[in-house]
Order: sequence, then structure tokens, then C-alpha cells
Amino acid sequence: MTKRVTNVERLKRVHFNSIWLVPLIAILVASWMLYQNWASQGPVITLIAPNAEGLEAGQTKLKARNVDVGRVIDIRLSEDYEKAVVQVRMNQGTQKMLREGTQFWVVKPRIGREGVSGLGTLLSGAYIDMAPSDEGQEIRQFTLLSQPPLSTKNEGLRVFLHSENSAKLNVGTVVHFRGYDVGYVEEVGFDTASGEITYRVVVTPPYDALINDSTQFWITPGLSFKSSVQGFEVKLDSLETLLSGGISFGSGESRTPGRPITDLTSFRLFASKDEADNHVFSNTIEYVFLFDANVSGLAAGADVEFRGVRVGTVLEVPFTGIPLEALASYQRPVIPVLARIEPQRLDSSATSEQEVINQWRERVPGFIKQGLRARLEIGNYLNAAKVISLDFIDNPPSHSLITVAGYQVFPTSATTLAGIENQISQVLDTLVQVPLKETFEQLNQTMGSADETLRQLQLMSEAVKQLLDQSETQALPETLSDAITELNRTLATYQASGQIGRPVRENMVLLNRTLNELQPLLRQLRENPNTLIFDSKPQTDVQPRAAQ
Repeated sequence: MTKRVTNVERLKRVHFNSIWLVPLIAILVASWMLYQNWASQGPVITLIAPNAEGLEAGQTKLKARNVDVGRVIDIRLSEDYEKAVVQVRMNQGTQKMLREGTQFWVVKPRIGREGVSGLGTLLSGAYIDMAPSDEGQEIRQFTLLSQPPLSTKNEGLRVFLHSENSAKLNVGTVVHFRGYDVGYVEEVGFDTASGEITYRVVVTPPYDALINDSTQFWITPGLSFKSSVQGFEVKLDSLETLLSGGISFGSGESRTPGRPITDLTSFRLFASKDEADNHVFSNTIEYVFLFDANVSGLAAGADVEFRGVRVGTVLEVPFTGIPLEALASYQRPVIPVLARIEPQRLDSSATSEQEVINQWRERVPGFIKQGLRARLEIGNYLNAAKVISLDFIDNPPSHSLITVAGYQVFPTSATTLAGIENQISQVLDTLVQVPLKETFEQLNQTMGSADETLRQLQLMSEAVKQLLDQSETQALPETLSDAITELNRTLATYQASGQIGRPVRENMVLLNRTLNELQPLLRQLRENPNTLIFDSKPQTDVQPRAAQ
């Protein structure tokens, strides 16, 4: 009993010491600091990247408009070891930027079509840049882009372009409209089903209003060289287009106003503007032309003309769609050529292309009966390019449209080239019949006479040279000069102030004065010739007087 009382007394004597306040305060301060640190931190986001090149946990920063908004805290591989998982601790107040439309990419030194970028990271190291967006819901996982986005704004009209051309354009390729940069290629892909290259193109405002359902897109190569019937054509675009190519668009030759389109509409990407212009005439009539002449110089894409106006296009030379057995009925071997007629080139006033096609089909048989034929002609003598020319001929043989292996055969006639060859052959035959031996003999005689004449001229020139070398001949110019000087001196004496000229002038003055004084006398003699005999004043008659 006594022992228990003693323990109770000891417990009553234990009292609280103030030293215990120190650790309690330290725990409270640490808790407050931990809370403040936790409260000041932003959310943690996850970036999925193909690799973590240039990134380092605890060092790499995340920036928005060159302002630090976060830091990489962890880098690891994904569960399938195919990608890198980058965790970033964001600063407080950045939650509103983390939406579905936000984009992230690594900034590091790059060399591209726009030039050199990211040189500042050579000293500071690579960092992650972001383009905030207010579109979509808040998320915490994003894809880290391998290339910087071409535009951080989701503006403009996006269209898909499909190309069968083997030339591939890169992301960022500029889209032109009459020389102005109006867009860019946002994405490049390949459609394995159709075997076509696909491009997602962005046309920025306000140029997106130029796109409609009749718009055509074609590749601008930068440098192109073309040899056609019109001659040689070289086009040189800007240096930027020359290095990386480009895409242009326009309405082509279509006169029909287009209708507005929606986003992600598909168009065909043509290899050139000429191909795009020709594609406008989609409703055409195909004919096979059988030529028994040389078709060298006629190639696919050549013109089919009617009296110099283009009405069609050559499609294939030679055309292999007709078996040789179907052409066995022809007496001479022929070369089939496939071409199409595009009647709308001549008549665009019709309400539809099909109406023009129907009118052409109705009129062609009558034209053929009247003599409409096709023949080869040289379109350009510089490069020997040929065209198919349609025209009427005189006294045409009876002919009509026939069908061979499912293709209508358009009647042909002898080409003007064959006529020229025949004329040349006739000229050569005439030259063969000329007696060249006698002609050359006469020519030799003529040349002998000419040699004799030249020899005589040479002798004459030598004689003239000897004459000029004589001292008397050389002194002749000096003698002639003295004679001319003496003649000038003689003529000077007859001038008005000379020794002979002065007296003559004085006598002429005296003579003139004398003539002036004789003028009254001469006038009186002209009026009264008898003045020299009778007195000029008649005397009064004597009157007889009476005697006184």
C-alpha cells in the first residue's frame, strides 16, 4: 500500500516543461510549409513522346510564350517500351491552359525551309514549349509533337488533296494563290487502298472564301520546262518554291460559279496547271484515228485542232486498246491514235456539258459526209511537234463512222506532210534528169573566162600603179594646186573691190544716171515723134488785117 502511494505522489509531481514547445512549433512550421508547397504546386501532366531526346528530369523546363510554367520531374519508358513518358509538374494557376486543344513540342536547334531556329537552346539546353488553347475539356495527358506546329490557331479551311503524282511534298509546303502565300500543308499521308498521296491543307482567312466546289489544285514545281506546239516554255518561280515546291489553286477554265464547301472536302491535286485546265472538260467523246503516215512528233497531250482552234486532246500514241486482228482489213499498216474531242471548248453557252456532247454526236456524221477529215500537221517547226488537224477536204470519198473494238474510228486523209515529201521527191527526180556533165563543163569554161578577166584586171592595175609611181604624175597635184590658186587670184580682180571690178562698177553707176536723165526725152519722143523736126509748141496762125 505504501508503494502505490509513493508512485502516485511521483506522478503528481511530474509537470509540463516549456522545452516541449520547440519541437511542437517545428512540427507545425514544417506542416505549414509542406502545405504551402503542396498548395503552390500545379497539376502533374503526362506527355507521350516518340523519344526523350534533349530532355532531362529536374532540368528541362516547360514554357509558354517564353515564360516558365513547369518543369520535367520524371522520364520513363511506356509499358510496351515503344514510347517515352514524360511527367511535368505545372505551376499553380495553369490548370485552365491544359485543354484538349493545347499543343506541346520540344524546342531545339532545327534547320528547315523557314531557316535556322532554336539557336538559343545551344547554351541553355532544349525545353518544351506549349501553345495554350481554350477548346475542349481539361485533360492531363497529351502527345508531345515531334515538330513545331505550323499554326497554333485552329483557323482557316482544311481540305484533303489526293495526288497520283510520285513527287511528295513536305509538311509546311506553302499554298499559293496568284503568288500570295495563303496556306500550308498541315499533314502528309499515304492511302494504301488507292495508292495515292494525301495532303491535309489549311487555307487561312480571309483566303478560305476563295475555295469552292469548282476550285482546282495543282503542284507548282518552282522550275518547269515545257516543249509543245506553242514552242519552248520555261517557268521560274520564287527561290522558296524552287527549293521545296508548292501548291497553287484557282478556278481553271471553268466559267460556272462554284458553290461553298464544308471543312475537310476532298479535291484532286493535279501535276500541273495544264492538266488541271484540261480536266475541266470531263464529258468528252473519244475517237480512234488511224494514220498511215509517220506519227513521230505526235505525243500524248498534243492538241486536236479545227482550223487552228483547239477542240480536243491526244490521249495515247500509239493506242494499244485495239488488237491487230481488228486492223487486218486495211490494205496498208496504220498507227492507231486515241484522242478525245472536247466540244465545250467551242460552245460554253449550253446549259450542260451533256447537251453539247449530244449536239456534237448528232452533227458529226453530217460533217463527215461533207468532207470533214483528220490529218497530221506540224504545229511547231522548231521542235517538230505535230497536232491532229480537223478540216474539210474537196471531193471527199464516201465515208462514215465505224466502230472497231468498241471505239469509233474517225476518218483520216493524206497529210500535208506527205504532200510536201512528194514534192521534194519530184524535185529530186527533176534534179537527177538534169544534164549535170554538160552543165559542169560550161561552168568550167565560164570559170576559165573569169580567170582570164581577172588576169587582165591585174595587169591593168599594175600599169596604173607604175603610172602613179612616176615623178611627173606625183607632181601633177602640186601643179594643179598652183593653177587653182592663180584662177582664184584672177577672179578676185573681177570682184566689186578688185582692180577691174571697181571701174566697171563706177561706169555702171554713171550709165544708170545718164539713162535716168534721158527718160523725159525718150518719153517725149515716144509721145511726139516729130518733135525733132517741129517745135513742140505750135505757133499762133497770122490773122490778116484790113488796110487802114
